[in-house]
Formats: sequence, C-alpha cells, structure tokens
Amino acid sequence: MPAAPTRPFRILLAVLAAVALLFSGAAAATPASATASSLDGAWACTVPTGYVYDQVQMNRSCSGGGSWGSPQYHLVTPYDGLTACVSAPGFVYDSISWGSACSQISGVQSNAFHLRKPYDGLVACDGPRDFTYDYLVWGLACSTVQGVQSNAFHLRKPVSGMWACDVPTGFTYTATTQNYDCSTYRGATSTKFLLAG
Repeated sequence: MPAAPTRPFRILLAVLAAVALLFSGAAAATPASATASSLDGAWACTVPTGYVYDQVQMNRSCSGGGSWGSPQYHLVTPYDGLTACVSAPGFVYDSISWGSACSQISGVQSNAFHLRKPYDGLVACDGPRDFTYDYLVWGLACSTVQGVQSNAFHLRKPVSGMWACDVPTGFTYTATTQNYDCSTYRGATSTKFLLAG
C-alpha cells in the first residue's frame, strides 16, 4: 500500500493547482483584453483595412519630420449607427452631416456619413449590390452640397414579382411600366421593371 503524501508535498500540489487555475483564467481573459490588437480609438497616419475614421487632426506626427501638418486619423471599427468620415464595405449610409471633425483644411467644413447595415425597407443614400430599390425619396439627408436636395433609395431585397427601379444581378424582368417612382429628375417619368429570377 503506497504511503500517504506528506504535508509539504500536499501544500506544493495545492500551490501548483492554484497557479494553474490562475493562469487558465488569465489565458481565457487575455484574448478579449490584453493581447487584443484593436486599434479602436488610436490616432494613426493611415487607415488600415477593417477600420474607418471619425475625426481628423492635422499635425507634424505623420509628415516625416517636415514642418507641415499632415492628417492623422482617429480609428474606429465600423458599426451600425456610427457617424464616420468615410463609408465602409458592408455598410451604406442614410444621411450626411457637416462639420469640422472630418476636415483636413482648417476652417473648412467637411461631410460625415451615418453608417447603417442595409436591410429591406431602409431609405439610404447608396445601395449594396445585393439590393435593389423600388422608389426614390427627395430631401436634404443625402445631399453632398449644403442646402441642395438630393435623392435617396428605398432599398429592397430583390424577389420575383417585385416592381423595381433596376434589374439586379441574377434577375431578369417580364414587364415594364413608366411612372415617377424611379426618376432622378423631378417631373420626368422613368422605367420600372417587374422582376423575375
């Protein structure tokens, strides 16, 4: 019959178990915090893939030692509802705002974009390839010129039997009609297509 472990040996085993538990807990928590390579909130001289920026500051940090100011970008991972200086793959924008946050010229206002994940029925300033639109909306929300109205698109996921303003990839059409829904010029008619696919 083997001898029972001595007291010092049992203490050593308990300490080793506690250390193993501590390290296993730290390792589980590490990816979300300490070792994450997130650049959210960082100021950088370029904008890496997967990020947008929501502010610009001009200083000499990125000018290669020159005496001139170069842009530095405040990096953010894009998300639904973010107002950013540029749009991002997989997003559309539903309004444009004006201010100095995105400007690279002192005293000159620039525009920013309210990012949205596209969905069926969203009115947006642009549209992704896998969506179509069934009518245009006129207003100031999407204007790139202050005070001048522009159009926005009522996005739709294309399905057979839908009347749409364009024919998306993978679809054809079986009929057309003329009305004002899709016209980019007020008072002019345009063609609408009955989708099949």
